[in-house]
Amino acid sequence: MKSRLLLSLIFLFPATCFAADDLFDIKPIADGVYAAIAMPAYKVNCNAAIIVLGDSVLVVDTHSKPSAARALIEQIKKLTPKPVKYVVNTHFHWDHYQGNEAYPSSWPAGVEIISSEATRQNIQRLGIPRIKNEIVTMPQEIANLKNDLEKASTADQKAAIQENLRQAEAYFGELKLMQITLPTMTFDRSLILRRGSRTVEILWLGRAHTDGDVFVFLPNEKVIVTGDALHGWTPFMGDSYPYEWIQTLDAAEKLDFHSVLGGHGDVMHGKLRFELWKQYFQDLMDRTAAVYAEGATLDEAKKTVSEFLTKKYAAQFDPNFPKSVTANVTKAYQVIAFPR
Repeated sequence: MKSRLLLSLIFLFPATCFAADDLFDIKPIADGVYAAIAMPAYKVNCNAAIIVLGDSVLVVDTHSKPSAARALIEQIKKLTPKPVKYVVNTHFHWDHYQGNEAYPSSWPAGVEIISSEATRQNIQRLGIPRIKNEIVTMPQEIANLKNDLEKASTADQKAAIQENLRQAEAYFGELKLMQITLPTMTFDRSLILRRGSRTVEILWLGRAHTDGDVFVFLPNEKVIVTGDALHGWTPFMGDSYPYEWIQTLDAAEKLDFHSVLGGHGDVMHGKLRFELWKQYFQDLMDRTAAVYAEGATLDEAKKTVSEFLTKKYAAQFDPNFPKSVTANVTKAYQVIAFPR
């Protein structure tokens, strides 16, 4: 599951108790355009883009919880007095939309939450049941952390687990009170906002990480925001369409941009990351198809293909790649063995 994959990544970093202003590192990308880079946290948050328009602000993605969205709102207010009038959900995964409720409550005069129609349907069909399931399963997760705390042998281990436990308990409290706030404006292919001198193109270019991914493109500033269709970590493929993902990245790459903000990791520049991901997906699918044709079981494919991909790609992705890649091979095998 994506939650386990993303949670494993934060153990690569020391656990730290962040003040509200420290949840996101704000970096300017262009004039009036900022990247809010999410700091490591036990319940991971996604990055956000902050785009100042003529009379308002557009924000891309709202993180895993309302408190994180409210923390970013406080940082936005330090950048500009303009109200947030538009929020974009790039896709339906929990760490990109569960903070939606913070925006209408902060600006009751009106906030439009924008997504593809597929993403809105996916939040209803898959996102809401996931929250209900997590409310049921979180107590066991908290109990496991308490058990780990009792077994911790060093002061550093205890401090890290105590901080994760604090965050888990706080998240559980939020989860039980969370008001699911669905997108209020949807589209099929593209939606273009023209506000003042700013043009914002919100584009569905094909199925990729999910069936509803959108890219936010600023043609004048040559900036693209990709959500989890492309980012700085290892791709998560649980809800993906691997062959189409390659084509979608190719379509996005044809746009004229210099700066890229993905859903996780730092700001990127140029198009090399697009080429890396496309080649990775192609190698993943080709190698998995080859061993499947030879009669390999899923376990055999996971071992063989993971070893090949780790050797070729581990240095170009995050340190958790050798663990993450196994789940990707599983997804590739399922797509090949049981085509939709």
